Amino acid sequence: MFLGLAIIGLMARGAWAHDGHIHTIMGVVMERDAHSLQVKTPGGEILSMAITDKTTVVRGKQKAAIADVQKGARVVVGIGNGEDPLIAGEIRLGAAPGAAKK
Repeated sequence: MFLGLAIIGLMARGAWAHDGHIHTIMGVVMERDAHSLQVKTPGGEILSMAITDKTTVVRGKQKAAIADVQKGARVVVGIGNGEDPLIAGEIRLGAAPGAAKK
């Protein structure tokens, strides 16, 4: 039974990671350095992805700096086709802490 579930899980991941559109990861930043980012997903999985010179950061409609991506920040990260190694294309930051809602 467990083997059957494992095979189904692997097949689902393979179907999930296909070309044609950008996949995203949503979660909370656990760590970030100049070259990598770790995000904890709502399911508790911690995913690591590379940060490159092509990685962009935005907050709302405004460009932001990679330095704005801090531990504890809520993010949505575009990771291309979702295949390893994961590479952060665009990092969307949640609202700034204490920002007033309109």
